[in-house]
Amino acid sequence: MRRLFIVEPDSSTRKALKKTGLREGWDVNSVSGGFDALDWLAVHKTEIVLMSMNLPLINPLKVLEKMKRLCKHTPIILMAESNNNLDITKAFQGGAFDVVFKPLIQELLSDCLEDALSFVELVPSLSKAELLHPFLQGYGDLDGTSKASQNLYIKIDRILDSDISIMINGESGTGKEVAARTIHRFGKLKDQPFVSVNCAAIPENLQESELFGYEKGAFTGAVAQKTGKFETANNGTLFLDEIGDMSLPLQAKILRFIETGELERVGGIVRKDVRVRLITATNKNLLEEVRAKRFREDLFHRLNVYPITLPSLRERRKDIPLLSSLTLMNMIGNSDKNIIIPPDTYDYLSQNNWPGNVRELINSLNRAIVSTKDGVLYPESFSLSESVELEVQNEISLEKEINTMTIPTLKKVEMDAILNALKITDGNIRQASKALGITRATMYNKLKRYNIKVRREIRVVNSQEI
Repeated sequence: MRRLFIVEPDSSTRKALKKTGLREGWDVNSVSGGFDALDWLAVHKTEIVLMSMNLPLINPLKVLEKMKRLCKHTPIILMAESNNNLDITKAFQGGAFDVVFKPLIQELLSDCLEDALSFVELVPSLSKAELLHPFLQGYGDLDGTSKASQNLYIKIDRILDSDISIMINGESGTGKEVAARTIHRFGKLKDQPFVSVNCAAIPENLQESELFGYEKGAFTGAVAQKTGKFETANNGTLFLDEIGDMSLPLQAKILRFIETGELERVGGIVRKDVRVRLITATNKNLLEEVRAKRFREDLFHRLNVYPITLPSLRERRKDIPLLSSLTLMNMIGNSDKNIIIPPDTYDYLSQNNWPGNVRELINSLNRAIVSTKDGVLYPESFSLSESVELEVQNEISLEKEINTMTIPTLKKVEMDAILNALKITDGNIRQASKALGITRATMYNKLKRYNIKVRREIRVVNSQEI
């Protein structure tokens, strides 16, 4: 039987949660405080921990830290108030598997428990080396608890102790340089140099001298000897970003270097032995570039020894609340400015397609922080860019020309769509959400906003289960 351990100080809420867990087939144990929880976990085992962030006498983050020592790979789900943004961010950094917000909604909590159970089932299949890394917390800036992120961490684990060539693929903005730096930082070459080069940013006529260096007098303007990027990265890692933009002649020189381990500066006659680990990245389809004769096939195979594809933000939507919180904390830094992201906003952000991926998310958060007046980032804080705002203003200026038309408000259109979906699905929130193309979290927030009551909804409210 699946085992669930609940830590909740409120007796009525604890009783309701235990009743719900038993009804869903869990073997449930519960305590009221952090000290009791640590004592219990020191003796017993459980698949999942569900813990309140409102514990008496002890900081729940301290309890979380000690729990991770007692049961390193047990998913710990925290129950938090919606305005507890900073502690939630620290909780994720401390190894929390997920956070659910009060008042609790049964279907959302059940989904969260199922995700945690899926992770528990994944752990036995991992090697000892893979378990040494706390991939629930991510590697540095590669934060995430989604399955796509977990798979990425596992793939990174497998090459940390080697120095084979790695090719990182992915859409623009997914963090290819961040991934390269992470591999270097956690790998066996971490104490050696890391050198990054954006091939697309270097003019074609300067690429060779930039990478391989040059001797004094090699060409007009070469008034002194210059060390190239390969030499600078000797014994360490050289990251070549946008490798698909490299010229064919330079591709041939890099292939020769890979095969011989020797380089020759421009204008030089002495060959020098240099050892580097090559990590390359591109958002192009290099196989298509090879077919079009714009990229050497032999070089492609030498660079693509271990390919890693970074997931887009659309493929790791579950990570968006965590990424947003961490980004927000980094932006605010040590200032006393207090910014809050309500759960409704997290859900709104998670529904965005983010064609610019993490880079676009960070830029959007920056704009929202600058524009907020009350310290709260609402969904509408992200809805309009400057160009869209101008279009809206232009539309408003034409209001008199369309005043003969009756146009329903967005609120009425949305309410009608929700009510119609609920009617068709006989009040099944899961099916209605799917039909509308939104998550159940969004649906529950909209039901609350529009005061729509659905019998299938089960909450723990005011210490009563209804």
